[in-house]
Amino acid sequence: MLGVALLAAFWILALTTLAAIALFIFMVFVPLPAIGLTVTTGDGGTNVPVPRAYILFAVGAVTAYLGGFTLILRHLRWIIRTLRMGDPFQPANVSRLKQIGIILAVVTGGAWIGQTLVSRLVRGELEPPSVFDLITPAFSVLVVFVLAEVFREGARLRRESELTI
Repeated sequence: MLGVALLAAFWILALTTLAAIALFIFMVFVPLPAIGLTVTTGDGGTNVPVPRAYILFAVGAVTAYLGGFTLILRHLRWIIRTLRMGDPFQPANVSRLKQIGIILAVVTGGAWIGQTLVSRLVRGELEPPSVFDLITPAFSVLVVFVLAEVFREGARLRRESELTI
């Protein structure tokens, strides 16, 4: 059941990422008129003109975000595949888990930086993210790296047991 859910999520994210790439390419080559962004809060709203470069940056950032999670799901599918075969403690899974940790760190950092940039774009209307917003994602990244080390040790123990008569 988990494999089916991962497969469905992977393909949904992969197709969404491809659509975002197509949108980005379209926006690079097709000139669009300036867009005004209205940010509303309890006190009213602010209309901020958004330059084309900002829009391209935002679409590129969303594409990278989706692509990162697509790669994570791809690695998880491979890990589940080795689990089904009865041998999850493989050196390849250690590498996959480390890559998942790196991708999570980059995606989290990129999202935090993006939120900071947007809050600066509409000063006073949106609160910039604080460093404390990174605590839970940072622990998630640490957990993934610890799991990678557990898998590395499991692979080492499996290798030793294969050498034992």
